[in-house]
Amino acid sequence: MNKLSPRVVLITGASSGIGAALGEHYAKQGTILALLALDKDRLRLVTNKCRAKGAIVYEYLVDVTDLEAMRRCSADLLGRVEHVDIVIANAGIRREEDVDCQDTQIPEDTMRVNYFGVINTFSPFIRPMKASGHGQLVVISSIASFRGTPNSGAYSASKAAVNVWTESLRLRLIPHGICLTTICLGFVNTAMTAELPFWMPGILSPEQAGELIARYIEKKARVVTLPWQSRLIWTGFRILPGVVYDKLIIWAKAHGPKR
Repeated sequence: MNKLSPRVVLITGASSGIGAALGEHYAKQGTILALLALDKDRLRLVTNKCRAKGAIVYEYLVDVTDLEAMRRCSADLLGRVEHVDIVIANAGIRREEDVDCQDTQIPEDTMRVNYFGVINTFSPFIRPMKASGHGQLVVISSIASFRGTPNSGAYSASKAAVNVWTESLRLRLIPHGICLTTICLGFVNTAMTAELPFWMPGILSPEQAGELIARYIEKKARVVTLPWQSRLIWTGFRILPGVVYDKLIIWAKAHGPKR
């Protein structure tokens, strides 16, 4: 197949939610999309919508925790296009731990997808981007990375790990002309938040989230917290002394507004 030159965007977790919204946002004539997910039927629906908008779309049914499979996908894509411009590591899971933290598989699975899955997504594209002198890596992190809450230990830990790892990677890639953007996202109305019982300030639709994320990708932001409600509240949480934060969160869990 001849090399292709239009803008090329790869998105993981592209079959639903934010990933699907980002795919549809970038879908237009002259754009090449690589959409990665595990749900074949849902991914095909997203692919069809993106193709209807004029995009060239390559589908990959792949698990981001499988490094060799991710490398095969990247090799296939790089055999079809001249360069991948944007890689968006969006795939993620959230599973609430049992009360006594006896099920150690929950934090292990969460870390494998949310942290190692990001490494597996970025790794195959670092050398090609260095060779070309440009490219952008984007990770969809979370406000949960800033401080722990009673019901987000494993999820918060995985996202905090992502934030620190991508900060280190960013510093290594800047001299090579590669941008790394970390999006610390607040609440989005997806399957991940559907059963959360508490009030979620500033909750976004996947489409709203996709538009906001794409805006900051275009700006080549370093680290950004979205939306503004989340940025305001979690900035306050981050500067609170630990003792004060503990009391506030425990009170909020017991007496705060419900969904």
